[in-house]
Amino acid sequence: MRAAQFERITEGPPAVDPGRAGDIARAAFGVRPVEVTRLPGETDANFRIATDDGPAYVLKVSGDRDRGRVTIQNALLAHIRRQDPGLPVPRPVRTAGGLDLVEQDLDGRPVLARLLSWLPGEPLAAIRDRSDELYADIGATAGRLAAAMAGAPPGDRPEPHYWDLRDAEAALDQCVPFVTDSGLGAGLGRARELLAERPVRWAGLPTAFVHHDLNALNILVGGPPRRTCGIVDFGDALHTARVADLAVLLAALTRIEPRPLRVAGVLAAAYHRAAPLTEDEVDALYPLLVARVATVAATTARLAEQGGHGDPRHRVPDTARQLARLVDLPPDFATATLRAACGFDPYPAGARARAWIAANPRAFHPVVAGRVTPVDLSAASELFDEVDPRRPDDLWVAVQAGVVAGSGPAVTRYAEPWFPRSARRATGAGEAATVSLGVALFGGGRVHAPLAGVVEATEGGVVLRHEVEPGVRFWTRFSGVRSDLPVGSPVEPGQPVGHLAGPDLRSGPGLVSGDDRYSATRHSRGAPPGAPSAQLTVVRPAHCAVPTHVRPSELEVWQALVPDSSALLGVSSGIRAWRPALPEAMAGRQAHLPRTHPTYFADPIDMVRARDCFFYDEQGHAYLDALNNVTLVGHGHPRLVRAAARQLARLNTNSRFVYGVLTEYAARLTATLPEGLDVVYFLNSGSEANDLALRMARYVTGREDIAVIEHAYHGYTSLVSDVSPARYKRYGKPGFTHPTPAPDRYRGEFGYDDPDSGARYATRAAEVFAAMGETGRPPAAFIYESLLAGGGQVVLPPGYLAEAQRAARAHGALTIADEVQVGFGRLGDAFWGFQTHGADIRPDFVTMGKAMGNGFPVAAMVTTREISERFDATGRFFSTYGGNPVACAVGLELLDVLEEEGLQANARRVGQYLRDRLWRLAEHHPLIGDVRGQGFYSGVELVADRETKLPAPAETLLVCERLKDEGVLVYPTGPDWNVLKLKPPLTFTEEHADALVDALDLVLRRNW
Repeated sequence: MRAAQFERITEGPPAVDPGRAGDIARAAFGVRPVEVTRLPGETDANFRIATDDGPAYVLKVSGDRDRGRVTIQNALLAHIRRQDPGLPVPRPVRTAGGLDLVEQDLDGRPVLARLLSWLPGEPLAAIRDRSDELYADIGATAGRLAAAMAGAPPGDRPEPHYWDLRDAEAALDQCVPFVTDSGLGAGLGRARELLAERPVRWAGLPTAFVHHDLNALNILVGGPPRRTCGIVDFGDALHTARVADLAVLLAALTRIEPRPLRVAGVLAAAYHRAAPLTEDEVDALYPLLVARVATVAATTARLAEQGGHGDPRHRVPDTARQLARLVDLPPDFATATLRAACGFDPYPAGARARAWIAANPRAFHPVVAGRVTPVDLSAASELFDEVDPRRPDDLWVAVQAGVVAGSGPAVTRYAEPWFPRSARRATGAGEAATVSLGVALFGGGRVHAPLAGVVEATEGGVVLRHEVEPGVRFWTRFSGVRSDLPVGSPVEPGQPVGHLAGPDLRSGPGLVSGDDRYSATRHSRGAPPGAPSAQLTVVRPAHCAVPTHVRPSELEVWQALVPDSSALLGVSSGIRAWRPALPEAMAGRQAHLPRTHPTYFADPIDMVRARDCFFYDEQGHAYLDALNNVTLVGHGHPRLVRAAARQLARLNTNSRFVYGVLTEYAARLTATLPEGLDVVYFLNSGSEANDLALRMARYVTGREDIAVIEHAYHGYTSLVSDVSPARYKRYGKPGFTHPTPAPDRYRGEFGYDDPDSGARYATRAAEVFAAMGETGRPPAAFIYESLLAGGGQVVLPPGYLAEAQRAARAHGALTIADEVQVGFGRLGDAFWGFQTHGADIRPDFVTMGKAMGNGFPVAAMVTTREISERFDATGRFFSTYGGNPVACAVGLELLDVLEEEGLQANARRVGQYLRDRLWRLAEHHPLIGDVRGQGFYSGVELVADRETKLPAPAETLLVCERLKDEGVLVYPTGPDWNVLKLKPPLTFTEEHADALVDALDLVLRRNW
């Protein structure tokens, strides 16, 4: 029957032209077509029918011999709508006489016509950039469909067809002779071997009606955000093993994925939540996936060779590459991954062996005789300088999934350029394999058997088989070990089994010293790939290609196959398998920190290192920092690190003692400010600086009330929170605080198109000042940011600040320039933000912090001698840690770095380059409503509708989460929480800007 079925798919659908299709729709179903468009189809002639009264339909014309098949399809669609009305499947349209299937004459032969409701949406095949959320939604929808179809009454069942997975091997037998490509031939050969070794036991699998053709043409997607909005074409529906439907879905949707198993896990997990699978079904899933892909690839080759026409979906070259990726996977690992995704034990066959290994650590004889001392890989930076070369047995270094042991500290790092992770996936680079699996060995000497066993292999290393109890079997694998023992010979515990000559500890590949190279590297939790290693495996190595290094995301599954191998070093070694630190860290935060203490991102990152514009997490992933305006000159700048360490070693005390670095720093700092601002109060945070400025303003003016800009944020102390609309909106505005309208030209009263917007907004501020005086509460101070941070990265319009400050002074208010977020050259055009609004602007107070110490806690408030002396009447003001020698040394060095590395000019140039690229991106993504900023302080406002400017906070948070997954850190801000705040270090380059914009483009293309 296979040959006849193949002829059926090459025969094609009935020959119906669009004009005849329109006539059938009009005569049989009473619709009035205005446009008829041909749609693809393998056995049916399909047409989209647009009508003059609005609704659209799909007309399907089938041969008369398909009467049973199409009758069953209509019955299934009706059943699905009864079982789950929310499922987006077509609805059969009935004729005036109540029929859903009518016979028509086509050039003297009968054909069958059906009319189905049209489902709007875009075929998934048209979308190359697909998010995991979309995949999960598709998997869940497929699961719902399976659950709805499972209850269909048996009745008449469709006949098996060519694509029936139960006959996949027969299809391969008929197609393989037509394969001429050697690479595809090899892949098909491995697929057939796999299916022979792991046959699907059909009799034990639950059966049901299934769609059996959930491919990227039959799944429709809408949005934003992109989600499943339709499942069409039930032409291949069968009554078969239920899991075959999921296998077809995985085969279709992983076709373009360099890592098909990762996406298959996302789909299977979501499907399983909607339609729980049995363990037998999950175990059959990988062989069925390979069978489907092999059948499609072989059929593609046969159609090409025989010149067949068929459906275009079966002539996709991607299937050959997809097959090669699938058959290259270790089958045990592939099945374990799918089992883990569905919540099952990844490898139940090894459960007893894993339990024995965990319960009997003292039963193992150490495989090496040298010393092993645990070292924290993330903190270590030196090499093995103290190793005694005269004692080779002490040269052992062991790396157990991220923990290094040896005679001294060590670190392994890999030079690897960063770029968005989706781009890595698109190019096939994928996630780096940075985690040692097992115990990596460095040095030279003999390797010993850990337990009694039998030599099972010696090619490329040594494999020992151990059977510690009846039925409890596992293996020890030593890669890179040379052995003269014959295969099959027994070994005793402690018996030498081979000799290892490891890499030189001081110059081996992957080992580097010093921190200066770290900015260009990405650290690893293990030894360099290819280093000799020792592993315990509960899966036979001859049947599973166990790697020495794996991707962090795959580690948990691999550990079910390769359990904690630290037992091979002996219980006294101190080496244990790596475990993620994040869960424990989060539990500690929940136990000891306030419930409201925030963390970035729904899935937080456990950071262990940072350098220049990058963070590095515990798994070695790099994150481009476009968020953290504290580290002004880049994370871990070597000059600042040395300055802090040098001063800390010399002197650190409080500023009541006299030391030259304080006065030198104060002089350098005031030299950057307008004349007259020459008295410095050193503090520890920007909040303290703003608090002191407000306190002094109140004392000097004898007034209590403060004018602020709406949506502003100035800090966390009681007084400063009370003048921060971004804070007090949660508990109520104090009576002494008076907000002025935010000069927001995107959302405010006066827009970008108004050349006088600055003066108009300043007039609104002056009206507030006047109203304060009229009510007997004149302002003591007007505090402002030179660019509104909490307000949504709002750039003050030209002329606003000069006019608003002039109006404040006219009403007797002192002015406070809050430069905590935007000072020290960040805005590019001037050193201080207020200076970008005109050289004649001179506030009474300038507050600074955050970037002042590049992460070291240091802040200051600068005012005039006159104001300072008037405040002296309140008594002496002193901060214990403010202006300590280390803080001043770091601050001084930062000023030198800013000047010598030209970072202010870099902020101006690259900041504008970044915004220009973002505006070009906005041309393609309507979610971007506005791009604004100065220097390295930018905002991207996201809106659900550009016309109404409806804020899109949920979408903004999702964008930030997905950017984090791509390796880029940004976060929402603004009163509506819908603005991406971009505040990178001033060392940010055009290449970094390109990476950020490219990653944002990927996220927006995938999700919207």
